Amino acid sequence: MDQDIAPELKGLLEQVNKLPTLPAVALRVIELGEDPYAGVGEITDVVANDPALSAKLLKSANSPLYAMRRQVDNLRQAISVLGFNAALTLALSFSLAPKHDAGPLDKQAYWRRSLLAAVGARMLAEQLGFQDAAKCFMGALLQDIGMLVLEKAYPEDYTEILAEASDHAALVLAERGRFGFDHAAVGAALLENWRLPECACKAVATSHGISTENVEQVSETLRCVYLSGLLADRWIHPECSDVLSARFAEQTSLLFGVDAETCDAILQRMEESLPHYAELFEVDLVIDSDRAVGLIDEAREVLMLRNLRALQEMSEYKQRNVMLESRNRQLEERSYIDPLTGLLNRARLGQMLEQEFHSAIAGGWPLSLGFIDLDHFKRINDTYGHQVGDRVLIDVSRLLQEKVRQADIAARYGGEEFVLVFPGTSQDKAYELLERLRKAIASDVLRMDDVEISITASIGLATFPGSLEHVECNSPEELIRAADRALYAAKREGRNRTVIYHRSSS
Repeated sequence: MDQDIAPELKGLLEQVNKLPTLPAVALRVIELGEDPYAGVGEITDVVANDPALSAKLLKSANSPLYAMRRQVDNLRQAISVLGFNAALTLALSFSLAPKHDAGPLDKQAYWRRSLLAAVGARMLAEQLGFQDAAKCFMGALLQDIGMLVLEKAYPEDYTEILAEASDHAALVLAERGRFGFDHAAVGAALLENWRLPECACKAVATSHGISTENVEQVSETLRCVYLSGLLADRWIHPECSDVLSARFAEQTSLLFGVDAETCDAILQRMEESLPHYAELFEVDLVIDSDRAVGLIDEAREVLMLRNLRALQEMSEYKQRNVMLESRNRQLEERSYIDPLTGLLNRARLGQMLEQEFHSAIAGGWPLSLGFIDLDHFKRINDTYGHQVGDRVLIDVSRLLQEKVRQADIAARYGGEEFVLVFPGTSQDKAYELLERLRKAIASDVLRMDDVEISITASIGLATFPGSLEHVECNSPEELIRAADRALYAAKREGRNRTVIYHRSSS
């Protein structure tokens, strides 16, 4: 923001009554976004205090945008599915949706452009392989927020400006002519007043104009936010779509050096995604409603296939690395890792199970635990030696890491025993996950020195339903004991099976 107009903008913010303010939930969400040690549990606790926001995140997790094959039925699962950064971004977006009032600004049109720009910035960042897609989304979402300030500060002048401006570019020029600054400068000043990160303030300040000289010195986020406005206008004015698409391609080539094919791919991805974002945010983002009806089914299929293909290609790499990355953030001491298998050790399992148990009580969601024991493991050690036995343990641990979800907890309990914790997961769903794992272990063959080694596992499952009333497993220790009893029931029944704990199991 230019220093010569900063005092004037500061005075403007001070004189306007009832300025937009960040809701408490949104403020806490921003704090979590800046905390490198924050995780899924923290944002779950914050969002759980806002029922409407919780419902919207559940809706997001179950939308085709995230290509899930199973229903997500509680907030803890939803945030795990969305991922930490996406959940933060969506939570803040929903919190900042403007309220309708009698002011001159059409709030529906304002919010439509904000969301179109945010989606465009995200598509652009993802297509070009940038790491800060969430920052681009948020900067683009906030780029027009200064309009809310100007309509309150100058209601009569702004009514005239809004009536005369034929498009967004004309509105910006009219603002500069009447006030000496535009709503982007006002918005940047407002974000500074809210103490938002500097990158967000800069993105808003430059959203309507960016220097093309020494463009490599301008951050990718700022360039994406600027281009997002051009993308938004392309959908707001479908009658000029060809001209505006050409303008977008020209500017994108200038700022990023990409070819026309890449620009077309960005436009295509945005077209495929808009019906889903429109449904998610309950805003009509596709102006041509007749065309929108036809796009929804087509876009759902294309987007689902695209996401599933990407998930299949990246699942092995991403699951393992994201899990290790998130675990490493939480572990402050290396002693929490089992040195042989790379899983959490028993001490860390106890701490995390305690945390998840209290979160389950507070949130009222289920917590399931699987106790796994490798069948006849002693025979492998006696027949092939302990080095081979260690290789078997490492191989099984690899399967555990591959098969569990990002938010699940995998630990070596001791010897050939392992424990899996499934936060926010019902008994039936946990049973399905454990059965898939059991079958994967049974079908896995370890080949060493012309010897093929196979092994099976017996598994016990116990679930805490989220309430302490009339429940046997009313502590983390009792939950482990219950799963252990079910494990021994599986051994008695012939091994290589998963048994659910009931009182009769003991």
